[in-house]
Amino acid sequence: MKTIKYLFAGVCSAFLLTGCLDEYKDLNTNPEQMGTVDPRNEFTGATLNFDNSSRAHLTNLYGGTMIYMQYLVGNGGASAGSYVSPTRPNEHPQPGNLAYSYYYNSFGRNLDYLINTSIPKSSEAERYADVKAIAQILLSYQQWRVLDTYGAAPITEAFRAQSEGIRTPRYDLYQKSIDENGTPMYKKIDADVKAAVATLKASDSNQYGLGNNDFFYFGDVQKWIKFGNTLRVKMAQRLEVADKPFYESVVNEVLTSASNIIASNDESCIYYHPNDYNNNNDDIQTITSNYVAAAAFVNYLKAYNDPRLPIMVRRNGFGDGNNNAENDKWFETFEKEYPDYADSVQWQPFLDRYVGMPANPAKNVDKYTNDRYLTVQYHKEDGTEANMTIRMYSQAEGRYFVKNGGTNGNNNMPARDIEDKTFEKNQDLIDIFNPIITYPETCFMLAEIAIKGNKSVAGKDATGWFREGIRASIEQYQNWAEKMYVVAQVNNTVKNYNPVDEAKINAYLARPEFQTATLEKIISQQWINLYRQPQEMWATWKRTGLPAFKAEPTPEDGVAYLEEIKDADNTLLIPRRNSLPTPNSLNIDNYYSAIEALKTDSDYGKEVSTTEGRIWWDKKK
Repeated sequence: MKTIKYLFAGVCSAFLLTGCLDEYKDLNTNPEQMGTVDPRNEFTGATLNFDNSSRAHLTNLYGGTMIYMQYLVGNGGASAGSYVSPTRPNEHPQPGNLAYSYYYNSFGRNLDYLINTSIPKSSEAERYADVKAIAQILLSYQQWRVLDTYGAAPITEAFRAQSEGIRTPRYDLYQKSIDENGTPMYKKIDADVKAAVATLKASDSNQYGLGNNDFFYFGDVQKWIKFGNTLRVKMAQRLEVADKPFYESVVNEVLTSASNIIASNDESCIYYHPNDYNNNNDDIQTITSNYVAAAAFVNYLKAYNDPRLPIMVRRNGFGDGNNNAENDKWFETFEKEYPDYADSVQWQPFLDRYVGMPANPAKNVDKYTNDRYLTVQYHKEDGTEANMTIRMYSQAEGRYFVKNGGTNGNNNMPARDIEDKTFEKNQDLIDIFNPIITYPETCFMLAEIAIKGNKSVAGKDATGWFREGIRASIEQYQNWAEKMYVVAQVNNTVKNYNPVDEAKINAYLARPEFQTATLEKIISQQWINLYRQPQEMWATWKRTGLPAFKAEPTPEDGVAYLEEIKDADNTLLIPRRNSLPTPNSLNIDNYYSAIEALKTDSDYGKEVSTTEGRIWWDKKK
C-alpha cells in the first residue's frame, strides 16, 4: 500500500482535479481538458477517494443512515426531530447523501470524460478497451446510486455541453424510457454493465492493464468481471417487486455458477485510499465524541456471544480495561465511593460493559437514557465533595472509519472520550479503505434469493449461503480490525484483548439459531455485516421491511429487531428517499418537469421534500 501512496503523487501531477464548485453548477459542462494524459492515470484521478471524497461523507453517515438503521444514537439521547412525525407535518428530514454531488462534481463527470473523450481520442484507443470497460462499470454504479435514492437525474444528456451543445440536459427517471426503443433507464444501466463485462471477458494480451493505477483490484480483470456481475445481481434485486420478470432474468443469467460473482473475501470490491485525507483531525472524531452504539445493535451482538462484539463495540466505563486511562481512574474512585454499586438497581443495566443506548425518542426521559455519561458526586481525600463522570453507554468502534478512531481534533474533546494515546498506531502503518460490494454481502444476497425462490443458487441453498455469509462477515471484520488496529483484536497487553479466532467462529456457527436460514435471520446478519455500509442497509430495510420494529429490541431465535421509534404516542417514520437537488437556473424547467413526473406516482409524496415518500422501486408490499 505504501508504494501505491507514493505513486499517487505522480498521478496527481498528471491529472488535474478541479476544485470545489457551486453545487451541481458543472452538471452541463465538461471538466477541464486533460491534454495527453495516459488514460490509466486519468482513471486514478477520476476515482480519487471513491464514494468517500470528504469528511462530509462520514458526518452524513453518522447523522443519517447510521441513526436510522440503529447502529448509532446521538449523545444526549434519541431525537424525535431526526424522523418524520405526524405532529410536524411540515418537517421532512432526510438522510445525508452525497451520491448526487459525487456524481456531478467528481466521479461521474470524470469517468464520463475518460470514457467518451479521452480514450476515444487516444491514438491507441483499442488498447484501452479494458480501462474503458472498468470505468463504465464504475460510472454505471454511480448512476445507479443516484437514481436509487433520488428517483431522477440528468444522466443520458449530462456532460454534453461542449461535445453536443446540450446545456439543459433532460432528467431521466429510473423507470422511464430513455430512447426510441422504449428502454427504461434501469435496463440501460444493466445493459451497460453487461457489455462492459463482455469486453473484459474478451480481453487479450494487447490490452493495457491498470496495475497500480487501480486502487480497487490493482488491475485484476477477472475480479472486475466478478464485480460487474455481482453489481448486476444487486441492482436487479432492488427491482424484485417493481419488475420481477427482469429481476428473475438477470438472476438466472448471472447466477449459473459461483465463479461468475464475488466468491471470497479476497474478491470483495474495496477501494483502498491512496492518501490520508481522513487522518484523525477536525470533525472526523465525531463518531467518538457525539454518538454511542444503539441498543438494538449491541443487544443482537451480545445475545449470541458474537465474536464481532468486542471489535465492533467498545466497553463502557463500569470497570477498567476500556482503553481509557481517565475513565479507568474515575471508576476506581467510583468503586470506593459506591461500594455497593453492583447491588444497586440504578446501576444494574450498565454492569455488563457492552450497553447500547435506546434509539426510541420516547425513552429519552431521564439522565439514565439521554447521555452517555453520568456525573455523580464523590468525596475527595479532604472530605469535600466533587463531581466525577462515568461513561455509561458503549461507543461504536470508530477505528473502522478513521485512523485510530479519531483522536486528535480541534474541539477540545475531553480525555475521557477518547482512547488512551498508548493505543495509537503509527499513522503510516494504517490504510484507509472503503467497501463497495463485499463477499459477505454477496452471500446474504444469494441466501435471500435462494430462500425466496425455494431453490439452490450458484451451487448452494439458502442455509449454505447464510452460514457462509456469517463466516465471511466475521473473518472480514477480523481482517479489518487488524488493518485498522482495533485494540481488542491486536493488543495482547490490554485487559479487553478479545481477538476473533477460528474457535470462536466455529462456536458461533454451532449455535442452534444459525443451523437453518429464514429470511428474517438472513437480513439480521446482513444488518450486522453492513455496519460499514449503512446506506446500503437503509435500502435493504426499505426493500424487505426487515429488521422489523419491536418495543424492546431483544433478539429472538437469531432474528434481530429495531427498536420502535415514537414521540409520546405517535409513531415516527424513517425517511425513505432524498429530495432531488435544485440545479442552476439554466436547467430549472427540466427540474420542475422531473418533479411533476415523479409525483405522478402517488407513493412519491405531494412534494419533492416529502422524504417519507417512495421512489419507483420502493413498492408497498
